[in-house]
Amino acid sequence: MGEDLGHTVYRGPEGVTTEWGDIQRRLGNFAPLPEVFTPDPWAPAEEASGDGGGSARERDALDAATSARELEAREDDFADDAFLEDYRRARMEQLRAAAAVPRFAGVAPITRDAFMAQVTDPSADVWVVVFLHRPGCPRCEVLGRALEELAGKHPLTKFVKIVGGECIPGYPDRNMPTLLVYRDRDVARTFIGL
Repeated sequence: MGEDLGHTVYRGPEGVTTEWGDIQRRLGNFAPLPEVFTPDPWAPAEEASGDGGGSARERDALDAATSARELEAREDDFADDAFLEDYRRARMEQLRAAAAVPRFAGVAPITRDAFMAQVTDPSADVWVVVFLHRPGCPRCEVLGRALEELAGKHPLTKFVKIVGGECIPGYPDRNMPTLLVYRDRDVARTFIGL
C-alpha cells in the first residue's frame, strides 16, 4: 500500500482538517494532530538605562514630541548618521567599480587594421565575439540579427563584425557565417556555418 502512484496530495493550512480526517483520528486510524505553533506576542525589549541608547526618560520625551520641529531638534541624538555615512561611502565605491567595467552596445563593424586593437587586446579583460560575414548572404543576415539581440542582452561581452574575406584573405564563402570567440588574447572557440 505504501506505493506512490503519482497522486497529488493537497494539504490545507496548518491546523485545518477534513471531516474524514477527524473521523479517522477519533477511531484511532490517524495519528493525533500536532499542536499548531503560535509565536509569543511581540513586545519591545527593555533596554538597560546605562547603555546610553535610550533611557525611559528619553523615550518618553520622543513620544511626547508632537511637532516636526521638536523631532528635528532630537534628530541629532541618534547615532545613525555615522552608519549611513559609512554605507553611503561603501555604496559609492561599488558604483564606481561597476562604472569602471566596460560596457558594449550592439555589434560594432571593424576593419582588418583595427583587428588587434578591437579584438585581441580587449580579449585580455572581456569576452570578444567576432562575426565573419559576407554581404548579401541570407544565413549571415539571420545570424547578424540574432547577434544584435544577444549583444543587447550581454553588455559586458564585446561583439564585432567584419567581412570574412577582408579579415582572412582567401577565406572561403562556404564557411560563412563564422563566429570566433576570443578570450585571453587567443581564440577560445570557432563556430563555422549555421
